[in-house]
Amino acid sequence: MNIKVILDVIGINGQVVIMKESLETVCDGLFNLFFNWRKKSDKLELAESDFIAQCILQIAICKIRTLLSMCNGISIMPKDEHIKVIDVPSMISVLRSLYELTFVFHNIYTEQDSPLERDIVLYIWEIRGLNNRQNLPFVPIEYREKENDEKKQISRLKEKVELLAEQLHLSEELRNQLRKVTASTKSDIKGYRFKKDIESNRIVAFEDTRFNDGAEDLLKTNAPVYRLLSIHGHPSYLGVLQFGQLFNNGTDKEFLRTIMTCACKLASTIAVDFRNHITGADEIFTNLDEKSRSYIETLYNS
Repeated sequence: MNIKVILDVIGINGQVVIMKESLETVCDGLFNLFFNWRKKSDKLELAESDFIAQCILQIAICKIRTLLSMCNGISIMPKDEHIKVIDVPSMISVLRSLYELTFVFHNIYTEQDSPLERDIVLYIWEIRGLNNRQNLPFVPIEYREKENDEKKQISRLKEKVELLAEQLHLSEELRNQLRKVTASTKSDIKGYRFKKDIESNRIVAFEDTRFNDGAEDLLKTNAPVYRLLSIHGHPSYLGVLQFGQLFNNGTDKEFLRTIMTCACKLASTIAVDFRNHITGADEIFTNLDEKSRSYIETLYNS
């Protein structure tokens, strides 16, 4: 019996149950990966990047738990818990946020070829985040003090990027590219990649990537996933139109299956990235319970 026949026999409800159970298993594995790493971290010499990674992992766990809770539906009728609907637009917003988080993690920790390159991208991400609190109008004095402290922190991060660029022996042209990026006062999030000459492995360019560019790596698809998530997560006409048709012919269940499937892929990706690139995580991942480890590896490779 082939997969299509099996899925037809199970039906959409059965498929949703399977994907939800899969996501729960992967999330349990993520928690144990984080929790046991934290217990062990006091005995390890760890870089700032490792601690930031485990914090990102915790956020991912929270988002996945939120999705699992939302699978149960919400009551939109006052004082009546018997009639529930699946709030697909809200779930899509959470899924898009999980996608963005996984994109950032994957870009910083997996797509860079060396610790020096990783730290440059990490520091740029930190600068972009700190830019959020710069030059805000009409803020209390305590926030103005925080803004000034973070302005100094941004300057120190820029200096670190300069030092790392020197250690990488980057050309003056490439250093100017980095200076332009670190000098930006924007706060929007991008990914970054060092483009290299294939034969010499020499860095020849520093390029930015956007959320739209991550689907192939994260979800193994060329589909415009982030655009679709934005269409249905934002109050666009198409999103509202889709909501109006959502509860006809089981469309909500089809969306739910897709959301669970995407979340499983993203969760397994961040688990494997954490195992591969964070100090001491590989041993902990290896000692996860067999079911969680097997689900993560199978979903990651599928």
